[in-house]
Amino acid sequence: MKKLVFAFSCVAVLAAASVGSAALVVTNGDFETGGGENLENVTDWSDYNTGNFWEGAWQTNADWISPNGTNVAMFSSFESDDFGTPTNDVNDGSYLYQSFGTADGAASVDIQFDWGAPNDDPGGRELGMTVGIYAYDGSTGFTPGDGSDVRGATGVTMLDSASYTLSSTGVDGLVVTERTTLSLAGAGTQELFLRFNGYIPGTTEAWPMLDNVSIVPEPASVLMCVLGGIAVLAWRRK
Repeated sequence: MKKLVFAFSCVAVLAAASVGSAALVVTNGDFETGGGENLENVTDWSDYNTGNFWEGAWQTNADWISPNGTNVAMFSSFESDDFGTPTNDVNDGSYLYQSFGTADGAASVDIQFDWGAPNDDPGGRELGMTVGIYAYDGSTGFTPGDGSDVRGATGVTMLDSASYTLSSTGVDGLVVTERTTLSLAGAGTQELFLRFNGYIPGTTEAWPMLDNVSIVPEPASVLMCVLGGIAVLAWRRK
């Protein structure tokens, strides 16, 4: 009986802890919705594009590009605010973002994603990827959309970010998995945006790919595991 009481207590604690995470939802984080070969617009994300897919962020399942055989997002080596004259600013580059909810009392959020080099990368390149959380206070008429970056918009504040680099090998692409905890301090009830951008950490071109963006742990998954444990305990008592 004590084990069952303890298990139910765990459910209550996890449910309370999961409220904030449950208010944050990533849409089309695997880029499979609306996928295809070299599509300029990334479905369910606002992205930078110029009319030519290779000059901004784009969605593709082209076998000579995708290193994991699925739809991925690609980031051009060109940059949105200084096209053709890139810098090493970790927040500067081709980007995509989406509104993904409110903090709802959560102090932080864990973001997991895959990123790396495409199949047609020749190797020897330095690639960069940044993930950031932005809060919009609703004070202006900011409207998310292609070509309208949340970064630098009036009424928008960056809460936290994390940046990563890797060196490409030129052998059938390269995929690594990252997980980072980003602070939501100061978020309050503001609308939150999840943003990714490629950047150039060195002197070479950088064309990074992104896939499988998710929030971890997913609250529903955690609760299902605990409830499964309770069911086992209850069965053993019979």
